[in-house]
Amino acid sequence: MTPGEASEIRGLEREGAGSDGAKLGMLRIASFFGAPIYVHVSWVVIPALLSWALSAGYLPALHLERPLTPYWAVACAASGLALFSELLHEMGHAVVALKHGLTVRSITLSLFGGVTQMEKDPEEGWTELKLAAAGPVVSLALASLFYLAAATPLLGEAGRLVASYMAYTSFGLAVLNVLPAFPLDGGRLLRALLWIHIGKLRATRITSVTGALLAVGLSSFGFFRLLAGDRVTAMCCIVVGWLLKDAAATAYGRVRLHEALRGLAVRDAMLTEVATIPAHLALSELAPEHFLRGGYSSYPVVRGEGAVGLLSVRAVVALSAEERERTSVQAVMTPLGEHVVVGPGEPLLGAMARMARSELGRLLVVEDGRLAGLLSMSSVFRQIRVREALSS
Repeated sequence: MTPGEASEIRGLEREGAGSDGAKLGMLRIASFFGAPIYVHVSWVVIPALLSWALSAGYLPALHLERPLTPYWAVACAASGLALFSELLHEMGHAVVALKHGLTVRSITLSLFGGVTQMEKDPEEGWTELKLAAAGPVVSLALASLFYLAAATPLLGEAGRLVASYMAYTSFGLAVLNVLPAFPLDGGRLLRALLWIHIGKLRATRITSVTGALLAVGLSSFGFFRLLAGDRVTAMCCIVVGWLLKDAAATAYGRVRLHEALRGLAVRDAMLTEVATIPAHLALSELAPEHFLRGGYSSYPVVRGEGAVGLLSVRAVVALSAEERERTSVQAVMTPLGEHVVVGPGEPLLGAMARMARSELGRLLVVEDGRLAGLLSMSSVFRQIRVREALSS
């Protein structure tokens, strides 16, 4: 598998991970029109750092005569508002998505920003333009409200300090998000404008390059700051630059995959000549006759002409030689179910997302109870490469 294909699979895994169930490292705090709102465990770093920075630096610099306790109280209030502001920013995206008939799967807040995950991308550039603009518009509106609040005597001194700080941070968030680097909001705005004129795939390629260039520039600046002795700024720039570069590559791979698979069904990429394993065999009989000759990581299990499950080589290898002697294939196979079975007429893109989430990495293609074929990542990417070669 090439690095590009790996990034495309990572995109599918992230796309398929927005279910309503428990997510690793996530805490569900609420829901928005049925979409779960998660806070990633990494986000706890933000209130801690922000509270420390405000209480130990920013606020004492303004009022040196005050005791430390009020500074911490004000700092904690500001960090809570920062979380709420980030949430409103993502809700702005979600509202526009819902207005245009797009399904919002989840909203996630993490150390490096928020993500509004949708069931699918918009179908045309104008919708993408409005969707991308919603977040920065919300942040600018919040900056204006906090600025007005900071000028209101009724809030008191502490309230005005918090409002003033939030006005600056909300404005900064809006400015950061309009940088023309995909997949930031600014990159999506640029992609939407280009999409209208040159198509989605070419627009995504261009904005992914701008995102990668910004990431390289940010990382380079971080190295210069490291040489200057500013380790905190250096590490922040390097880490954010690396994450931005990875996000740009993954986002482009995901769009490329979507465009390549658009309109295709499972039958267009499945393998029809498949090595199968009878359900009654003992596991000890598999190595010479199937595993060593076939070389696959999992095999369809059949009883007569009907498919009954999928057998993973890993599950067999985990058993001792004595256990394999007395254990049949059907005892350790994964039985038929939604996570291993797909119909030949189902959309290929949806099947790919399910495969990316599965430990087996394959799906049995079953029609009327009979095994029609096998779908694997390699068969799908082979289909993509052949189609691209024929179209060039």
